[in-house]
Parts: sequence; structure tokens; C-alpha cells
Amino acid sequence: MVLASTAFDVSSQSNFVAYWGQSSAGSQKSLGEYCGDSSIDVIVMAFLYQFPNTKLDLSANCRSTFPGSELLHCPDVAADIKKCQSQGKAVILSMGGAAGAYGFSSDDDGRKYADTVWDMFLGGSGSQRPFDDAVLDGVDLDIEGGSTAGYAAYVAQLRSHFEASSDKKYYITGAPQCPFPDAMLGSTLNSAWFDMVFVQFYNNFCGLDAYPQGFNYGQWDTWAKSQSANKNVKLYIGAPGSQSAAGRGYVDASTINSIASDIRSKYTSFGGVMTWDASQAFDASSWGQSVSSALKSGGSKKRALEPLQGKFISTRSANVTAGAMQVKLELVEGSDVYISDTENTFGFHVRIQSADQPIRQGWELHIPLPVGVSVAQASAQAHNIRVHDNTLVVVDGSSINENMAFAFRVAGQHIGNEFGLPDPAKIMLYTTA
Repeated sequence: MVLASTAFDVSSQSNFVAYWGQSSAGSQKSLGEYCGDSSIDVIVMAFLYQFPNTKLDLSANCRSTFPGSELLHCPDVAADIKKCQSQGKAVILSMGGAAGAYGFSSDDDGRKYADTVWDMFLGGSGSQRPFDDAVLDGVDLDIEGGSTAGYAAYVAQLRSHFEASSDKKYYITGAPQCPFPDAMLGSTLNSAWFDMVFVQFYNNFCGLDAYPQGFNYGQWDTWAKSQSANKNVKLYIGAPGSQSAAGRGYVDASTINSIASDIRSKYTSFGGVMTWDASQAFDASSWGQSVSSALKSGGSKKRALEPLQGKFISTRSANVTAGAMQVKLELVEGSDVYISDTENTFGFHVRIQSADQPIRQGWELHIPLPVGVSVAQASAQAHNIRVHDNTLVVVDGSSINENMAFAFRVAGQHIGNEFGLPDPAKIMLYTTA
């Protein structure tokens, strides 16, 4: 049996994890081809979709079975697993998924199946091993149905095997939905030792598309540091790799890079980004490569700690609907806008770049601020402004014309050089008259 050690660092904050096997884009490359991409640190093979009567589905990447059995036998995938591990990547098998017949009726069932998994996929010596002598680096629990019974006992029994083996490091990971606590894994997460938790911030109200107000990473961080059996567990932002990878929650690479940078700067529990799935994230859009590159470069660069003197730094823009009108907003950082770390202040412009018609009446501009920022005061020259629920609310009774700009300055905690431009797509412009 070949035991491959990996260079994967579970303590890192820059890991990129990709699920592979289900070909959610309609087609997918082989496991070995994805492992040739340096962007990926962990590959989670999906799925062991039926247990304790073991059945695997790797969506056409393996079709052969052991004689007289429905159990897949995958020599080519086995060779790819070894290739991945030789390149410093961890390869983990995911149990469960959104569809499948799985679950335990008791703790004893969980313990017995842990012995089976150890012998079939990990460091044991079962007579039928789907990936032959390739030894996986751990097991992932993506439990989305069935009973909640037996999983804590399953993890504990697997851990007893891990501790008795000195050949390599093994990992237990979980993939809960973002609503806290997770309906299926909540109790197991509280009582069993997990190394990494890939929170699915999509297909739910608390997903990436709800950032910053509805995005609940902070709840998960509190769990990690106060309730988790492993107080050093690493949390990952789970994200769809493309628009078609999930019903809701997809954000483009630039947006998730900004979110990840913000979360990384505030929470030591952050471990990186997980994506569903490789076939979507590593298509022609290069979403996966872009997100991984940003993680490994440490996120967005810190800004200068002195007043900016006419230096243009960045622009974000979006079309915003105001009644029947379409208005293009542009947020500009720099160009005589003041940033000070020592004074904990940040300034930016909101520019009405174009409007299909003037707003010749009163208006309100609602600007959500990034999560974690606490604004004590705000000002905008010649405009009334207040802060409500971490949102800047600007009120004016005059009209808005094309190329009109408002200069803002905010002060409070976690601002200074850690502050980022608000997302213009989340700004709301209301007419009040």
C-alpha cells in the first residue's frame, strides 16, 4: 500500500478547496488534470452517496465494478489520487450530498461504518478498495438529509484509527449549510472534532449574495471559538464556481475576493475558499484561478496610511434602479479623498456617472457598509447624513443630475486602512417626493 504524505497546511488562511466528481457543468476533466492546476490545495471527491450499503458516484469518471458487486473499482482515479498527493494536495472523500440514500440508525452503526471506511478508503486493509492502494487524506460529511444519528460516533471511531496510525495526517471535514445551526450536522459539529468546515454560503438567505448585512460568517466564527470541539477549526467560505452552480449565492471573482479579504482580516478562523465545483470554477472564466490567486497573495493590498494626494486607486460601479429610472453609480477611492489609519477615518466619493433622466425631486441614498465596520460618525458636505444599521443614509430634497458627486468621510472602529469600498450594487437610491 502506498502512503503519500502531503505538503497541505491545514493552518493556512489561503487554501482553495474544490469539489470534484459530479460534473455539475455537464462535463469535467479527470482528477489528475485538475490536480495539475496549482490553484487547488484540496480536492473533495463527490460522492459516497449511499451508506452503510456503500455506493460511489463519480459521474462517469469510473464505471467499472468489482466482480459480482455494484461497488466501483477505479484504478485510473487511484493513479490520479497519488498524482495529486505527490503535488502536495490533500484528497478527501465526501459522504452524502443533496441526493442519495444514506444515514445511520444508531451510534453503533456509525462506529461500524467508520471501520469500513478506514479499510476501504483510508489506512486499513480491506479486500475491496475502490481506489486500490491509494490512501485518501480524510473524509468529508456533506449531510443534507436522513437522520442525524450516529455521525459523532462515526467521527470519533475514525479518529481512533487516525491516532493509532503514525503513517500520515488525516482530516475530518464538514459542509454545513450557512443557516446556523445546521439542521443536519449541527449536533455533530458541536461534539466531534473537525479540522475544516466548508460552510455553504449559497442557496440560502445567509449566502454571499446577502453580504454584508445578511452574511453570517460571524455566527460561524463564534461557534468555532466557543462551541466547536476543535477551537482551532478552520472555516471556509463555500461559494458557487459559476452562476449555474447554485440557485443563488454566486458572486463574481472580484466580489468574493473582496469579501474573503475582509473576513480574513477580521477572523482568525478563516481558512480559505471552497467551491462547488471544479467543473464550474475552472472553466473558461478562470473564476477558480482568480480566487485562489487572491488568497495566496494575501488578499487585497493595504492602502497607504497617509492622505492621498490626487492618486487614483480604484473604482467600483453598478447600475441602480430608482423608481422608473436607471442610474449608474460610481464609487471612487482616492483623488483627494482622505484615508488615515491613525484617525481611523476613510473617505470616498459616490458619483452619479449617468442617469437616463434627472431626479427632480427629493431622494435618499442608502449605502451599506462592509461587515465588521463600526461607524461612529459620518459626514457629507451639504447633505444630511445619518448611520442606521451600519448603513449610511443620505437625505436631500434637491434634484440629482448627471456627473453629480458626493464626498463622504466616515469614522469609527475597524476603518483606517482596513476599510474597503462599499458595493455599489447594494446601494439603494430612493425618490422621496
